[in-house]
Amino acid sequence: MRFMLDHRVQHPPGYAARGCLLVSYRLPLLAHCYILCHEGPQAGAVDAARLLAFTIAQASELAQREVGDGEAFMLIQSGHTVRRRGNWHAHIFIIQRRWQKAWVYLILGLKSTAMALAAALHLFVPRKLEA
Repeated sequence: MRFMLDHRVQHPPGYAARGCLLVSYRLPLLAHCYILCHEGPQAGAVDAARLLAFTIAQASELAQREVGDGEAFMLIQSGHTVRRRGNWHAHIFIIQRRWQKAWVYLILGLKSTAMALAAALHLFVPRKLEA
């Protein structure tokens, strides 16, 4: 089952100069979700502090545009060691209620748990012997 609905890749002004793009999507009960992705060089070559500052500014602009409150957002950004994809990226969720924050964590927790279980099962499932 796929939870990311209405998935769209965007290239807003100012993003290309930073090697970034913006992915917008919906989740069940959350209308405004985004991933700000850096598509340039991998981990060591990225100025994470500048990207994070840019992300915070963009999150505020998105929240102001979507719900009229520049502070109605939450960010999730994982360091290189613990993220699944190699490129720098941050998740932006436009939320107005505390239950929405809990909902985001629940969905991400379930997704991460399912992925960890699948990876663990993959380690213990015997591979077929080739003839």
